[in-house]
Amino acid sequence: MTNFDNPWATPAPEKLSWLTPDIAAALLAKNYPVNQDGMLMLWKDTEAALKQAKELEMEYRKICVAFLVPAKTEGTTNVELGGGYIAKAVTKFNYKLKDNDAVDKALDKIAKVGNQGAFIAERLVSWTPNFLKTEYTTLQEEAEKGSQDAKAILEIVNSEMLVITDAAPSLEIKPPKAKK
Repeated sequence: MTNFDNPWATPAPEKLSWLTPDIAAALLAKNYPVNQDGMLMLWKDTEAALKQAKELEMEYRKICVAFLVPAKTEGTTNVELGGGYIAKAVTKFNYKLKDNDAVDKALDKIAKVGNQGAFIAERLVSWTPNFLKTEYTTLQEEAEKGSQDAKAILEIVNSEMLVITDAAPSLEIKPPKAKK
């Protein structure tokens, strides 16, 4: 079955093992073809609806929390609603440090303040290692070219300090570029 009404349609072998009654009903409800293109169109519609629902839910959640916790304070607030119901609102703030140079300068200043400055500066910030994929990719390329040092370093990295797991896949359908 091909679909010439769909602008991105390309004939594909039919594999209907994915077709469940729920999916078939969803495809038919939208008048989509029961094939790969129809499934992609259904997924795209659902992705857009999910994005809109998430945005709306976040907006409503923020408004509800603002009603329940008028003063911007961090922590948990329980509000009795009646009938034994309690609304539990948890407000949080995100804390992100500026670049390392700014942090180092600030910690040096803190260390010079009073008797406790140095101890506070030492405890205020922890330094966490971050994996740099670009450097890893460079090592892989050098190892492929035959560098024994790169191969040795990769062996240590892969066996002693790096765990690689599958990440969630992404899927996007891009419309064709407009012709000029």
